[in-house]
Amino acid sequence: MHRIDITYDSRLSLSDLFAALADHNRLGTVFGVPVRRIRDGQTEPNGVGSVRKIGPGPLGIEETVTALAPNESIDYRITRGGFPIKNHRGHIEFSAGAGSGSRVEWTIEFDSALPLAGSVLGFVLKQAINTGLKRLG
Repeated sequence: MHRIDITYDSRLSLSDLFAALADHNRLGTVFGVPVRRIRDGQTEPNGVGSVRKIGPGPLGIEETVTALAPNESIDYRITRGGFPIKNHRGHIEFSAGAGSGSRVEWTIEFDSALPLAGSVLGFVLKQAINTGLKRLG
């Protein structure tokens, strides 16, 4: 099992940071890869049960939102693609930060089908998320 922990303090308000990371169709500009919602959630477009596709064409992965509490947290898991990653689960926690800013604590756990690939993929994933969060401000 591999685990990535990221804490980021943003100048954005709590509601703005949550909105930026909860909206599937905005994530592409955050992370610099194609992202689009391919299935709406049960009660709202980006809510529980919604599915986003990340990456180009057949190489893309699909993530499904499994829990969502507005301005508090988002849970998701990879439901299609992602080899050699298996059992990928993400949890994003939001809280008020210093002043008018906010904080995000992002935890990802996954297994790897290839022994050494997990560490490499974990490093790359952590760098990509950190870079994306910095783009948000």
